[in-house]
Amino acid sequence: MHRYVLPFILSLTGTQHLGAETAPFGDRWPGMTPALIAPGVINSEATEINLVFNQDNTELFFSRIVDGGFRMYTSRRLDDAWTEPRWIDVIPEGSKTEAVDLALSPDDRLLYFLGITHDGETQQMDLWVTERMNSGWSEARRLGPEINTEHGEFYPVVVADGSLYFVRDEATALGPRNLNRAARQSGGVFASPVPVGPPIDTPQRKGDTYVSPDERYIIFSSNERGGHGSSDLFVSFRTDDGGWTEPRNMGSTINGPELEFCPMVSPDGRWFSFSRRYGDSWATTTDAEIYWMDAAFIETLR
Repeated sequence: MHRYVLPFILSLTGTQHLGAETAPFGDRWPGMTPALIAPGVINSEATEINLVFNQDNTELFFSRIVDGGFRMYTSRRLDDAWTEPRWIDVIPEGSKTEAVDLALSPDDRLLYFLGITHDGETQQMDLWVTERMNSGWSEARRLGPEINTEHGEFYPVVVADGSLYFVRDEATALGPRNLNRAARQSGGVFASPVPVGPPIDTPQRKGDTYVSPDERYIIFSSNERGGHGSSDLFVSFRTDDGGWTEPRNMGSTINGPELEFCPMVSPDGRWFSFSRRYGDSWATTTDAEIYWMDAAFIETLR
């Protein structure tokens, strides 16, 4: 993610009721074509991106721009309705930090995110974590130096064994931004991250990157591989020898003239979601919305 500068007014419209033929996101079950998630509840007049599901699809998390910066929100399915999204206020008092790029641990206990901390004209992108407590979410803390560096890290994803994938904004021999995997060790600490390597890490710049829980496929955004618009989503599948297939553009069903990013799949593998931004940069963005569809579409691209 990058710096966010546009102010938006929070617009919430309460709960959206679900009927027998409605989906767990307040809209009809989507098929193989992307649809907006819960218009008027999750998608509002503000800017929303980066949807994350809990293990049983009864709780969702996303980011929304409020007062010029990103905040994390959550909504629960209660009495067959989605509750009004609630701000997850976990940034330490006095810290000028935005919260975006969310990811849940497999047990739904830890919420990882990108914290963008502003200090005058400079900003630092680090990965943070907050823990679910009986009283709510704990005050967030930065991850340690084995993960965070001066280069900037973003878009965390936690796989089934608790290992952490993320993108580091550091130019290396592999490329300008590399996808890293940090194995989770005993005691909840992470090992030193290791780049995934080609054909995922290449001279073509990549952005937000999702890895499936079983680590069998990767979906990422890129604006330097050609395609349909300012940034497209690509998919790569694990090969029998442990490598990765050449990334494939996900096609015009997903990608259009705008910027597609923030790929995510529900833990049960049923729903694929992504975000679409309208505008060439965050400084000129007019809106961003969250879409979802049947994740079976991913398998059609093998």
